[in-house]
Amino acid sequence: MSLRHSIRFARRGVDAPPDAFYTSSVTVTVPGPPEPRATAHPLAGKTTTAIGVMLALLAVPYLAPSLARFRVVRAPWDPGTEGDLANAADARTSSPQLTQGETTLKASKNEATVTNALPETSPPTAKALDARALAKTKGSLAVEDETGHALDAFYGSLAKTRAKEKGAVTRIMHYGDSIITSDYVSGTMRRKMQAELGDAGHGFILVANPWEWYFHNDVAHGAGEGWSSSRVTGPTTKDGMYGLGGVTFSGALGASAFFGTAERGNQGKKVSRFDVYYLDTPSGGDVEAKLGTTTETFSTKGEEKISRIKSFTVPDGEAKLVLRVMSGSPRLFGVALERDEPGVVYDALGANGARAELLASINPKHLADQMALRKPSLVILQYGTNESEAPGLARDYEKTLSGVVATIKAAAPNASILIAAPLDRAETSEGGGLRTKPLIKQLVAAQRRVAKESGVAFWNTFEAMGGEGSMAKWMKTGLGGGDLTHPTPQGAEALGDLLYKSLTTGFEAWISVHPGAGK
Repeated sequence: MSLRHSIRFARRGVDAPPDAFYTSSVTVTVPGPPEPRATAHPLAGKTTTAIGVMLALLAVPYLAPSLARFRVVRAPWDPGTEGDLANAADARTSSPQLTQGETTLKASKNEATVTNALPETSPPTAKALDARALAKTKGSLAVEDETGHALDAFYGSLAKTRAKEKGAVTRIMHYGDSIITSDYVSGTMRRKMQAELGDAGHGFILVANPWEWYFHNDVAHGAGEGWSSSRVTGPTTKDGMYGLGGVTFSGALGASAFFGTAERGNQGKKVSRFDVYYLDTPSGGDVEAKLGTTTETFSTKGEEKISRIKSFTVPDGEAKLVLRVMSGSPRLFGVALERDEPGVVYDALGANGARAELLASINPKHLADQMALRKPSLVILQYGTNESEAPGLARDYEKTLSGVVATIKAAAPNASILIAAPLDRAETSEGGGLRTKPLIKQLVAAQRRVAKESGVAFWNTFEAMGGEGSMAKWMKTGLGGGDLTHPTPQGAEALGDLLYKSLTTGFEAWISVHPGAGK
């Protein structure tokens, strides 16, 4: 007969999150009293039993790091003393169990020493955080930056914004195809970044909907009849002047459009300035701007084609701007809703059916003029879905994409550039199952090479989703659409969250080596 003593304790895994625990146990078999009529073993007495229980209890602290302080001697596998554990990179133990009671303290004085006081100034070389490790802890994938400085302009602007410097507005321009046209991904990014760093306004909106798919979250917008448009995706315009969003609008007499703060929800409820982006042209005319009971007319007529902004200031809060064509044929691009507060502005500049090469059709000088008016801190280029419609990767794809990057660099020399890879795209295999479209992986690899050679940042959307076969998996969980290409709204939210975590953890890593930024 024997007695079994079970001792159970909780232990957190080394790489588990703080709230993740699992239960371990150790069972000690202790010899009990001798069976009747059997000859007792010479060592099977009360003394031996007591020694066995004591040894078992002494062994327990060596099974869990959190019980290390109860160990009698240091084991060979112990990383070191309590101080050593604090410096070990992989020492992630749970909080010690506190005991109740009091400790008698000696007399003391608040004196600074090298071990308990902050330095008078920041050290010349701060310990750099690992952006990849930070992104991984958030469940995302880090931005790739071969130069180590591709996002300096963006992160420098974010530092000033976070420090709430006067006029510190960080503008992000996100170019892409249909997922950005519908404010997928960009809408989530806007909400999260503004919640974290400040709401400086919704950003740029096209005059009217050039595609049925066109939509923006957290803003009121609409247009009447009388507008015509030319688009980078066709039909195009001869002069290549499409404004910021790749679409130029001409209004007939009486054509109108309105732009305002959101009518529902808690997002996008404030604006303090409406910026109307337009083009002076010989055929231009007058446009009426109405704000509440106040009206003002401005002219878009000029001898030369020149990019301009007409601004209207309102008290910070809910407001609505109505534009109406009064004469001529004004050429407008869109309206930006902004606030005179430190924060983030996020422009969703998607075009249905767009490919990266179409940006090259924009007049370079015109694009530079538009960028000079907008002053972006970061330009994101996210294409590839429509390129994957081709039977194979175009021979000059990398050359074309490199040219587009060079054009953006020249147009926005003070902005960082990020190439974001396309989403995974599924197709039916010969066996009837779903697989990743092979061209997607080729496009991702080509974009990564272009980013490296051009010295810009790269984010692998494909891998962030899960890589090979991820769209098929997303469909099963309600994140992927039935067309095997687009995400559902829930999937778009997940993608926006992944990109947000990637950029913000990258920012924290950048701050660790630029401790004075924004101060």
